[in-house]
Amino acid sequence: MDEATKRSFKTKFAMLTIMLNIIILCFAIGVFVLFRFAPEGTPGLAIGLLLLAAGAVTSILFRKQYIQTKVWLNEQP
Repeated sequence: MDEATKRSFKTKFAMLTIMLNIIILCFAIGVFVLFRFAPEGTPGLAIGLLLLAAGAVTSILFRKQYIQTKVWLNEQP
């Protein structure tokens, strides 16, 4: 693997890592907010559901990006 390909791989890997961290945080904080603040009123429910939805959307984007990166990596010599 040449230097430009290594740099490209590092960038792709860093992006996937950041996306995975966002997914984990959104789901964890969303569940916490739902259990802690949702019974007290609708703002907690709205924030919790918004975080869960953001985690779901990010996970769909992550899966698409992961598959593209995997195909790209398998094509490299």
